[in-house]
Amino acid sequence: MPLFVAVHEYKSQDKITIMKELAAGFNALQTGKTPQDVKLHATYSRALGAYSVWEAPSIEAVEKVFEKFLPTLKKYTEFVPVVQTYPPTMEYLIFCWQQMIKAASK
Repeated sequence: MPLFVAVHEYKSQDKITIMKELAAGFNALQTGKTPQDVKLHATYSRALGAYSVWEAPSIEAVEKVFEKFLPTLKKYTEFVPVVQTYPPTMEYLIFCWQQMIKAASK
C-alpha cells in the first residue's frame, strides 16, 4: 500500500489548538474511529512542526482523516508520496527498474 510523509509546519499561535486536535486524533486512531486502511506508522516532532508517516490507499484518504480530526493542522501540512527504500520493498525495486528503463531509453 502507498506510503506518505506528512510534513507539518505550524505557527506558534496555533500550537494549543493543534495539541488539542492531536489528542483527539490519536484517541480516534487508538479506538478504531479512523478508517482501517489508513495507518499511522510514526511521528517525529520538532519545534513548531512534525513529520508523520502514513500508509493509505491514497493521499485523499489521509487528507480525509485530517479534515475530520486535525483540521487546523491540515492547513499547515504537505502530504508527500514516498517509497520505502530501506529495508527494500517490492515497490522500491519496481521504481529502480523503471528508472533504469528510462535511463536506457535515452
